[in-house]
Amino acid sequence: IGRKPGPVLFALLLIVSLVACRNLLSGGSLAGGALLPAPAEAGALWDRYADAWHTVGTGGTQTAPPYLALLAALSALFLGSTGAAVGVLLICSIPLAGATAYFASRPLLPSRLLRAWASVAYAFLPAATGALATGRLGTAVLLVLLPLIARAGVAAHGLRLDGAAGERGSWRATWAYALLLTVTMAFTPIVWPLAVVLGLGVLVLRRRDITAYGLRFVAAVGTPVLVLAPWSLSLLTSPSALLTEAGLDLGTGGASGLDLLGISPGGPGAAGGVLLLGIVLAALAALLREDRQFAVRTAWAVAIVGFLFAAVANGSTWAGPATLVYGTALIAAALVGADGARIRVAEQSFGWRQPVAVLIALAAGLAPVLAAAGWMIGGADGPLERRDPVQVPAFVAEESTTRDQPRTLVLGGSSPDTVSYSLVRGSGARLGDGELTEAGGGNRHLDKVVANLVAGSGADQGGQLSGFAIRYVLVRDGAPRQMSRVLDTTPGLSRLSQLDGSALWRVDRQVARVMIAPASGEGEHVAVGSAAVEAHSDIPSGDAGRVLRIADAADPGWTATLDGKPLTRKTVDGWAQGFELPANGGRLDLTYDAPITHTAWVWAQIGLLVVLVVMALPGRRREIDDDLPDEALAVAAEPVDGEGRRARRLRAAA
Repeated sequence: IGRKPGPVLFALLLIVSLVACRNLLSGGSLAGGALLPAPAEAGALWDRYADAWHTVGTGGTQTAPPYLALLAALSALFLGSTGAAVGVLLICSIPLAGATAYFASRPLLPSRLLRAWASVAYAFLPAATGALATGRLGTAVLLVLLPLIARAGVAAHGLRLDGAAGERGSWRATWAYALLLTVTMAFTPIVWPLAVVLGLGVLVLRRRDITAYGLRFVAAVGTPVLVLAPWSLSLLTSPSALLTEAGLDLGTGGASGLDLLGISPGGPGAAGGVLLLGIVLAALAALLREDRQFAVRTAWAVAIVGFLFAAVANGSTWAGPATLVYGTALIAAALVGADGARIRVAEQSFGWRQPVAVLIALAAGLAPVLAAAGWMIGGADGPLERRDPVQVPAFVAEESTTRDQPRTLVLGGSSPDTVSYSLVRGSGARLGDGELTEAGGGNRHLDKVVANLVAGSGADQGGQLSGFAIRYVLVRDGAPRQMSRVLDTTPGLSRLSQLDGSALWRVDRQVARVMIAPASGEGEHVAVGSAAVEAHSDIPSGDAGRVLRIADAADPGWTATLDGKPLTRKTVDGWAQGFELPANGGRLDLTYDAPITHTAWVWAQIGLLVVLVVMALPGRRREIDDDLPDEALAVAAEPVDGEGRRARRLRAAA
């Protein structure tokens, strides 16, 4: 391991990760915590990003999070398996983080064993294990890429350990830094404001060359905003969204002040902050070093910024991503301080410094070992688990794919006064649906229907529910019993079954996504066969003034024709898309036409990302960075006193 610590380190971390994740290696889909089940194929993920109309809730044109497109591209490496891609990102995040940390730490010091310790300490930061336990895909991606971001950022700004003004940072390193920021921001937006704050600090250091470094700063922080637009622009208009990450928002991690000080964001799977206080003390001890103060103080400046972001994030969401930045900076400071520490301590006369140094070294050295051992024994699974991705009864999921495209209203809550609901299509929510639902803003008409339903008004709710194509009402396990009693007495609903604590009711009406309503609004409604978005079906003739009603939100992109003749668009019930139908029947074609600007921008994003990758590719390498032992240099033979004539001839021939 002393000769090749890099490969051995990755192998050991992989073994530890596989042992800890023993309950996550096989079974159904990874889900739980912040993670929703991934669609089966990469194409479905790409469609969720590229489609202009999103079939979530009552539908909408909200911007999809770009991490869906990046995850779809990664899935292509696994033959289109999104489950494999998600599994690798989560289960292998710790060994991959150790490998990237080992590579990125090379400029700090030559000692491979110290770099190996730092890599293990980084890989087992509490946010790393906590992200895996709670299915936080964004933090897992940040964990892997953060060391590379740090190294690229240092190279882009021409920073040196001694603080001396060396060569100006290269543009190639700047584009590599921008590329890594772009990819990471798609999963964990908080890296962008962190990069802005730290970049402004670098501009203060480089104020004598403000023009050159100002351009690099604009390129580094502006590129992610451009490539990820318009999603990135929505973050800038809602700053609190910058603290979120990919997946469902689980609320705060509940970290105490001591936890944050000890690099722990709190929550399931995250070790307590006391365990890593040795690393904090080692970073503080590095401030006592007389040389290399620029590197140590820079690391501490980054640590303070990361800690402040963690404190802000802890009030509203999970502070894991910010604590990774804080912890990385502390480990870097401790690493610089540890280089040559044994010699410096030995040179001083024996006193209190030697015992204190030994205690700090033991605390810092044992912290990652204890964290790894506890993680292996306890297991990595928490809220995250392997389970069936179908979130509704099997027959309900099967029925949702029929020509009627019925939906399920899922109710939950912890008290009668607080009710949560979701409108589920198909077999349940999938990766990205949480962000799309949040961006869609909900439907106030559906809010009112649900409020009346759970309040037990006594009126027939079937007509209101059928207007949203709701055929089933599912009450989750853990919901108040009063909710089930109210639904049992609600006219228009029939209880079907109860399984695993969840209860199911059926709406006693004709329900379909696309229906023909009579002109008066009263009377029989005729169901029209459709798919999730489009409908191509023959409709019968009827009375004049009837309306084609779609249980999707009204939008100018909807178009409908009858035997090729366009139908007049109208809004029904204040929210639903409708079209005026003539008395005659014919062939109905209902489509949603994506704006040409949307399609063009999606392709432009792909082009920009390809250009960015090309500009970030490394040029000719000036040095070799590997773990192989250095080759012995050939030294010219020199005459030695007392050697014979034959020895001199052999030396000359060599």
